[in-house]
Amino acid sequence: MNTDLTDMLLDKDIIELSHLYEELMPVWPTHPKFHISIEETIAGGDGSYNTLLHMGDHCGTHVDAPAHFIADGKTIEAISPKRLLGRGIRIDVSFLELNQEITLATIRDWEARHGEIRAGDIVIFRTGYDQKWRNRPHHQAFIADWPGLSGEGARYLIDKGVNAIGTDAMSLDAYANSSYPSHQIVLGAGALIIENLANLGNLPDSFIFLALPLRIKGGSASPIRAVALV
Repeated sequence: MNTDLTDMLLDKDIIELSHLYEELMPVWPTHPKFHISIEETIAGGDGSYNTLLHMGDHCGTHVDAPAHFIADGKTIEAISPKRLLGRGIRIDVSFLELNQEITLATIRDWEARHGEIRAGDIVIFRTGYDQKWRNRPHHQAFIADWPGLSGEGARYLIDKGVNAIGTDAMSLDAYANSSYPSHQIVLGAGALIIENLANLGNLPDSFIFLALPLRIKGGSASPIRAVALV
């Protein structure tokens, strides 16, 4: 065991980047809703406490596999966990208007002030939409009109070799852009998309990002527990 590495990681603070999974949590209107039911209880004489979960693979904070948009793309069990471990980059775009796209100029401006984005990075955009997360029926502001990454911006990051691109909104593409250019470009390159992240306002500009997907055979996505080590 590399004790120096272990000590370094244990010395870091952890920032939670995932939303809580609970009844009435917001989901895309056509997707399965999250449900949890109690199946066994200690008080009921079952000897243990167990629950049954029902949800879609894009429920809550999750990662999209290439197969979500690409016909011959990899499904989630074929994705290496290393793709979701690395240097996280937070780009704050919370100044954008509703439905506005994150431009290449915005990304280059961040690099001019903070340093170059590198191959293997995990780039996270803070739109501020995690602050609109509300349980149903108070969820309407969260599921509409978010800003998103332009196709030009997505191509720039993919050409740099980033492993994943994430957002605190429900989709990486802007709500008003129904052609989904960022999904097509990012997933088409075999990279990953992370959506519905939380607490991005608590992050520094760079950090250690860590998340693990479930090994769901044939899955188009997977819920994740995402954290930042700072």
